[in-house]
Amino acid sequence: MAIRTLLDFRYLAQAPSFTTRSIDRVASALQEFHNHKEAIVSQGVRADWKIPKLELLQSVVPSIRQSGAVMQWSADITEHAHVEEIKVPARVSNNQNYNSQIVRHLDQLDKCFRFDLATSLEHRVNKEGGDKDSSDLDVDEEHEPDAEKIHLSDYSSPTRRLLNYFSISSSLLLSARPSARKPYCTFATATTAFHLATKPSLRLTVDEAATTYQLPALEGAIATFFANRDTCFQGREHATNKLYIWHKVHVQQLSYHDRNLLPPQTLCAIPPASANPYGRYDPVIVSVHPQSDWPRSGLAGHSVSQLRIIFRLSRSDLFLAYVQHFNIATNISPVTGMHLLKRAVGGNGQRVGEVIPLTHIRSPAHLVPNFGRVAHSCLTSLSSYELSNDFWLNKYFSKEFYYALSLT
Repeated sequence: MAIRTLLDFRYLAQAPSFTTRSIDRVASALQEFHNHKEAIVSQGVRADWKIPKLELLQSVVPSIRQSGAVMQWSADITEHAHVEEIKVPARVSNNQNYNSQIVRHLDQLDKCFRFDLATSLEHRVNKEGGDKDSSDLDVDEEHEPDAEKIHLSDYSSPTRRLLNYFSISSSLLLSARPSARKPYCTFATATTAFHLATKPSLRLTVDEAATTYQLPALEGAIATFFANRDTCFQGREHATNKLYIWHKVHVQQLSYHDRNLLPPQTLCAIPPASANPYGRYDPVIVSVHPQSDWPRSGLAGHSVSQLRIIFRLSRSDLFLAYVQHFNIATNISPVTGMHLLKRAVGGNGQRVGEVIPLTHIRSPAHLVPNFGRVAHSCLTSLSSYELSNDFWLNKYFSKEFYYALSLT
């Protein structure tokens, strides 16, 4: 509990803005750490708490009250500059006459950057008049950015350009990109934007997809989904219908405090293969209703599920996902500060799943298997997700995820 409250203190103290209530949370987390820290001493981990940096934590809350958020005093920028401009060049030297060798290295590096930039600009001028609409949206199947474009953008602009899928989605809806393919592979809700590769990873029938992804209930789930929408899906007639399937989707969110754009994250639903016999199926936060106030609403009106397949029917423009659900324990563990999850299982022993619109996904999640006192010997880094039934919802996965689950 002492370690958990120290983590809470660090996450809460790094918020970009504060209210009276949030400052009280920071102070409460630190006080709770002091209340339980002797448990660490009693276990023989430490002999005492004479740590200068621990003493400095007492000044964090008074500093926030007097000067505002502590993150404005971050040394990350200057420390990064020191690494790039001093440490990296020093590593390629012969450990003699550091100053002159570092300066010479930086000078040569700068000349190379300028040459790359000049040739890139000339190349763009020569290719002017190409299809700009498709170039903004077409990415390869694995969603990997072009290394050369990143290299040049780093030196031709102060910061790397952050893709804005919300903006791209809006321009598509306004027909600002008439040459873009339909259905659009970039779309957004009020809280989350999505981007899929132009070409699907697989084209399979419903039966083939059910076999490949080990989802025997897939056909029935699709039929149930369309029945609830008063749309025809006639059972076995459509079992041979083609599904366009994607292994990955990019999702982009807005920050909790100021709704600034966050970097996109990748969600995977990859079937078993020789390299990974259990596949890779990422956990997600799913909205129960089409609209939700994530991340401000926290888990209220949301569920935690595992993404099993991303697809659309060949005769439909609607992107869908098949997810398998977890049951969320009512109370948060006082020791871990996290929700305990159990796989939802039906009366027949099969995992409970359903088909949902892809736009009901709100955020990636992170689960930690609840191993108990002793982890089973068959569990590995590849199999632990698929062979475990109990998990912790890891709110410490990222600061934004922590704020969504802790500040509501």
